[in-house]
Amino acid sequence: MPTWLPLRESDRLVWLQNFNFKIAIYVGTAGITAGDVTLVGNWTAFYQWIVNRSEQIKTVSQDLTAWKATFSDGPEALPLGAAPVAPAYPAPPGLFTPTAGMFLQLVRLAERIRNTTGFTTAIGQDLGIMPPAGGGGPLPDPMATLVALPNSEVRVNWVKGAADGVLVESQRAGETVWTLLGTDTSSPYLDSRPPLVAGQPEVRRYRLRFLLNDIPTGSYSAVASVTTMP
Repeated sequence: MPTWLPLRESDRLVWLQNFNFKIAIYVGTAGITAGDVTLVGNWTAFYQWIVNRSEQIKTVSQDLTAWKATFSDGPEALPLGAAPVAPAYPAPPGLFTPTAGMFLQLVRLAERIRNTTGFTTAIGQDLGIMPPAGGGGPLPDPMATLVALPNSEVRVNWVKGAADGVLVESQRAGETVWTLLGTDTSSPYLDSRPPLVAGQPEVRRYRLRFLLNDIPTGSYSAVASVTTMP
């Protein structure tokens, strides 16, 4: 992703709201059309709806966790009260049929705007599609280093940097589909799966992807391989 697009969900929403507001100002300039404005408006409304639903779930989850803790751990004999109720969703915006990869499509739109003859630095700064002054960039791709341990375990070392954690995915033997082993917030990750054939070594392949605010971010790491020790 380009350096001008924020990584965290809350920052992306603020960026998108600004882009949605400002792009309407430039219709007829830098190749921006009324259709672009309509599409970005639909994207913004739908993304806001999704973010709001996520916050609904998070709030109820927190309430349920607190209610569970009171029930299980006290204070003793304290009236428990009613269980938190699952949220009721309002209907999503019925403005259009959404497709996946909204931010990828937004980046492509921004690059189209940046490559027109009417584009200026001032327009780019107003739309929020200029690289930040002084650099600052996206997260680098994660890197995995592997250590084979006894009993077919594999230690996956990685560097956290500015990320919150990583997704860890793996393939074994002739597998062609990646299996998500889990997420990790502190290196190393230990893969303690038993071998496919008991007592036999096997080749395992791993790739990682950074997490920011629980959102997979950036590219996958290069694939790293190791042969296990029975």
